[in-house]
Amino acid sequence: MDLRYEYDIIITMKLQQWAKRLSDDIDFVDYWYSLFLSKTKKYLDEPDKGTLASFWINRWQEDFEEYVDKYKPKQGEGFSAEERGWLAQYTQYLVYELQTPSKDIAIIYGKPMFEWMLKGYIKFHCFGTNLFMEHFVEKWGLPRNCLED
Repeated sequence: MDLRYEYDIIITMKLQQWAKRLSDDIDFVDYWYSLFLSKTKKYLDEPDKGTLASFWINRWQEDFEEYVDKYKPKQGEGFSAEERGWLAQYTQYLVYELQTPSKDIAIIYGKPMFEWMLKGYIKFHCFGTNLFMEHFVEKWGLPRNCLED
C-alpha cells in the first residue's frame, strides 16, 4: 500500500487553532501524543476525508474526546496557546516531511519526542521547517519507511 501525503495548509492551520483553543490545565503533551495514536487523527490525514468531511475544529475534538476515541484530558501543564499551536503545526509537518502516518510517528518516536519538541520551542519556532527537520533527524533519526527507497 503506497500512502501519498501532500502538504495541506488547511489541515495544518485547523490543527493549530484546535491546539490553541485547548484548556491551559490539561496535560497537553499527553493529549497531542494520544491524538496522534487515534482514529480521529488518521481520518484527518486521509486526503479525501479530512478536509471535506471534518471542516469544523470542534467536530474533530468531539470525535476524539467524546465519540470515536473517548479520550479524557488529564490534568497537567497546558503550556501557552502559542506553544500548543506551534506543536500542532510542527508535528503535522513531520507527517508531511517524513511521509509517515501520525500513528506511526507516535509509535516510533513515543511521547518523549513530543516533550522534546515543546522543550525546544524557544529555539525551534525561530528555525523554520528545514532547519527544524535537520535537528529532528539528527536527534531522532528517520522512520524505517523513509529509509526504504
